Amino acid sequence: MRLEDRVLVSEVFAQGHGLEAARVRRRAALLARTGGGVLISPVLGGERVLYPGLRHHPLRVAPGLPAEALAAEVAARAGDLFDALRPRLVHALGVSCAVPALLRRRGGARVVLEPGLLPSQSLRDHEPKLPAERLSDMVGLEDRTLARADAVVARSMIEGATLVARGVPHERIHTALDGVPLGVDAGPPSDLPNVVFIGDTAPWSGHRIPLDALARVHLPWRLTVVIPADAPGGLFEAQARALRVSERLTVSRDLSFENVVSRLAGAAVVLCPLLHTRSTEAGGILPEAALWALAAGRPIVASDLPVVRSYAGRAARYFDPGDAARLAEHLSALLGDGAARRALADEAVGVAATLSWEMTERPIADLWTTVLES
Repeated sequence: MRLEDRVLVSEVFAQGHGLEAARVRRRAALLARTGGGVLISPVLGGERVLYPGLRHHPLRVAPGLPAEALAAEVAARAGDLFDALRPRLVHALGVSCAVPALLRRRGGARVVLEPGLLPSQSLRDHEPKLPAERLSDMVGLEDRTLARADAVVARSMIEGATLVARGVPHERIHTALDGVPLGVDAGPPSDLPNVVFIGDTAPWSGHRIPLDALARVHLPWRLTVVIPADAPGGLFEAQARALRVSERLTVSRDLSFENVVSRLAGAAVVLCPLLHTRSTEAGGILPEAALWALAAGRPIVASDLPVVRSYAGRAARYFDPGDAARLAEHLSALLGDGAARRALADEAVGVAATLSWEMTERPIADLWTTVLES
């Protein structure tokens, strides 16, 4: 088998921070370990993904591109590479970059699609008043792409059910939960009343909920917010000033692995306050904060959403999405009870042990073999 026979194409930066980038690297490493292949992904400079048996075709893009523009850029340029490589199998991380692969299926090339957050879901959440007719072409293209893929990988049962509702035959859907971040050594949970939120300011993030809830807690507390470097400046600081709790807030605009782990090291509780939106309802968004907390063995307080429960399970206390009063009750109970925090931390360790990357990756490697042989 030629190296070019198997291609992994991604719409996100493999060398970036956060769990999306980590997933790209895991898929690339799996490709390298199971016979080799080619990675196509965007880069900002000269960075490369280097694994024995993997060839990286970097697509240099301009900095600051919105996610939808970045996906379109990758899709537009990947087509020429597919023509040159003539792969037998393409694994597409994103629906947009699957389109050029499906249009170039000469010689029986197979396409595995791992859609994640669909563009229409994201757009609906960002622009809720957008007329439905303006989305019809986008939704139609997504549905046609999903239907034509030889196999579709869902990251939760919730996403799988959504894909079935979108018309993907049940037998073509393969569910592979993400594993927890590897190499997280945060030590034992802190006895200090430190609460940590890891996320962003997207419409589904629930980023206003932590301070709204903590302002009602009458015990000592401190909130650390860990967000991307390009997150809108001043949102949390302005909210803290309005609530008169500025001295209790730390904002860290750094989602690097080292910084997240250092913040988790001082955490007594980790928050995952996702809101009920189209993206979370469809399973396109994963509970990133919960995955970090599980890896670190930290107590979790999370929104009661199916996609969150599918990962956090018994390791979290749950509140209705957006219910700051109920979140405040959970935080008051946990911050005032070290034994309860330790019990929840033990549950986190147990749940993390069930979210193994090996358990996720072996079925994907088997899927590649099956699809190639079909």
